[in-house]
Amino acid sequence: MIQLVRAATASLAAAFMLPLASSAAALPSLPAADAQFDAGSLHVARFGHGGAIVLLPGLTAGPWEFADLIRRFSPRYTVYAVSLPGFDGRAGAAPPLFDGFARDFWSMLDAQKIVRPVLIGHSLGGTLSLLLGEQHPERLRGIAAIDGLPILPGIERATPEQRAAAAQQASTQIAALTHQQLLDYDKAYMNSSGGVLDSEQAAAAAALAANSDPPTTAQWLREDLIADLRPELAKITVPLLEIVPFNAPDLAGAPLSFTEEQKVGYYRTLLSGAPNVQVVSVSPARHFAMLDQPEKVFAIVDAFLTQAR
Repeated sequence: MIQLVRAATASLAAAFMLPLASSAAALPSLPAADAQFDAGSLHVARFGHGGAIVLLPGLTAGPWEFADLIRRFSPRYTVYAVSLPGFDGRAGAAPPLFDGFARDFWSMLDAQKIVRPVLIGHSLGGTLSLLLGEQHPERLRGIAAIDGLPILPGIERATPEQRAAAAQQASTQIAALTHQQLLDYDKAYMNSSGGVLDSEQAAAAAALAANSDPPTTAQWLREDLIADLRPELAKITVPLLEIVPFNAPDLAGAPLSFTEEQKVGYYRTLLSGAPNVQVVSVSPARHFAMLDQPEKVFAIVDAFLTQAR
């Protein structure tokens, strides 16, 4: 699938391209949830007791990608792991998906009496976390994004019209994929620079990603490609953490190479409008940094949670 996105946005993105999320088997297993409930289009599993954390997954992913963090944090926090519509075997929802997500998220906080949670989002989930932070920062305690940004990296200089055209092309192609085509793609993709370092985890992850609904995935991607949250970043007054994965061997033979420091600097530029942002790299790691470097990611997020109290 990422090949389709690359083809659609080739004229817009050079150094970085959108990675789709995946799933597990040799991956860490999810603990048993204390409770599960629906909040509009969202499905939520609750773990543990304490201050509130909300986990938001990436494109085609689900709570499985956060299994290690759930296991580590649930003894000290109440962890709410969100499943987005169309992913992880969930039914789709009517567009616009970004707006529907935000509406259902704030309603969930009200219904469940969740007070000022810390959001931890991966990829698309990180972008959605930034959206929420711009809407109601007073209702949050902090935001940690793992490779999730206010605009898809590489297309920040494109015009809205160019992004819309690329979004239409990519979403049309993805919506037409069969589940088998989605699985075939993920088997290759998860072993590429955008996926996971461990080949067993990569193979396991592909099967879960294929549980996504292609038309809904296409709509999420379309809205993500069009979105540019940079103009409103100044509204995110709570602490903001960006975790940047980096794996030098993936750059071997690439037409455009960059150092770890340069990638961190680039991400910092995209987030420069946020008043209280910290950008930290993790290496060696691909897009799913919490799978490649669970100890490092946990330590960084744990320190951030202490800071955001």
